[in-house]
Amino acid sequence: MKRYEAAVDIGATSGRLLLSSLSEEGKRSLEEVHRFKTPLVDDGDGHCHWDAAALFAEILAGLKKCRELGKEPYLLGIDSFGVDYALLDENDHLIGDVVSYRDARTSGVKERFMAPERLFELTGIQPMEFNSVYQLYLDRESGKLKKAKGLLFFPCYLAYLLTGKKVNELSIASTSGLLIPGGGSFSEEILRELGLAPSFFYEVAGAGTPIGHLKEEVKEAIGFDLEVRAALSHDTAAAFLGSLAKEGEILISSGTWSLIGILSPEPCLSKEAFEKGFSNELSHPGEVRFLKNISGMWMANRLKAEILPDEPITKAVELARMSSYAGHFDPTANELMNPSTMKEALDLLLRRGGYALPKTPGDYFKAVYVSLAKEYARSVKELARLTSMTPRGVRIFGGGSKNLYLNELTAVETGLPVFTGPSEATGLGNILSIL
Repeated sequence: MKRYEAAVDIGATSGRLLLSSLSEEGKRSLEEVHRFKTPLVDDGDGHCHWDAAALFAEILAGLKKCRELGKEPYLLGIDSFGVDYALLDENDHLIGDVVSYRDARTSGVKERFMAPERLFELTGIQPMEFNSVYQLYLDRESGKLKKAKGLLFFPCYLAYLLTGKKVNELSIASTSGLLIPGGGSFSEEILRELGLAPSFFYEVAGAGTPIGHLKEEVKEAIGFDLEVRAALSHDTAAAFLGSLAKEGEILISSGTWSLIGILSPEPCLSKEAFEKGFSNELSHPGEVRFLKNISGMWMANRLKAEILPDEPITKAVELARMSSYAGHFDPTANELMNPSTMKEALDLLLRRGGYALPKTPGDYFKAVYVSLAKEYARSVKELARLTSMTPRGVRIFGGGSKNLYLNELTAVETGLPVFTGPSEATGLGNILSIL
């Protein structure tokens, strides 16, 4: 009898439930059973949160579909974007909303907490305004933190809703900017500044750790039971594992974000690594993802919704290929985080760079893809210098790897061969991490 494992993979714009199985020949396949929008709620004035209840309902809907197909999984892992979390009270109830990392509340917070250089020294994580450490500082200022007994990072909270068990997984915890380099413990200095104890974060476990079976009410709702295990719960960690990359390849996880980096046995904590925007996130214990965050398909998707709402993204790529526009911008700019309109944000950045504004939709999309390729090339050179690595090629995986035009631009800008796929690297890595 064929056995199935399930991966719940939640991106910033959409999520899906995938089923994995092995053929008689031992080849692993992935089947998408359920796809849904990630419910980001706009509260107005730049504030937004995730509708956790709606997202949980989508997970249950996906599991019900598995049962209807006669393909009930025996294992499940959940991964999502990093840094966001649920605060639980003494009765294990959610306090308020799960605030999104795109919420405007963190704007300017870096000037009010510890010096960014010190945070990087203590954690190896690049201090970005949306990091959990800054969100917690603001929750302390607002008084919200006083009501909380503990914290679960977002995918771990969803696992808690399924099982009733509170476990935080290492890779997602490392994105918080709270763990010491290597992830052996929380930084005492940072926790002291926040007024928190390590026990506030419950158990922190590595990927593959059993969390538990489904709660009775969940089993009744979907019609069967399964075991939930801690996947590599940060989607980038799962994607890097699922990339099946070869030695010497620079890795680019291409989705809402472009995450460019390498796997390393130890963190890089140099001053230049900090200044160039690199971070030392964790996967399995002893495995560091030394990488940089770059705004990715988020720009193109938001732009398409504004200026080509009735066309597929492939049309945008086609128009970009035909454009002769020469402008480009910095795709790491803060203005791209969650602008009221992406078009106006790009206008601002292009004008800042001294370029005439685009005249056609194709001009805008070309500016996006060229800017990404140029930033990839800069980052490849920085990675090579910081790690004394001689890159043999660039591997692009995730949904963005299907963009052939961007792949071609990347090859030209980096001067390296570009290898692509798998497009389902995150789902595959999720599954591999729980087996």
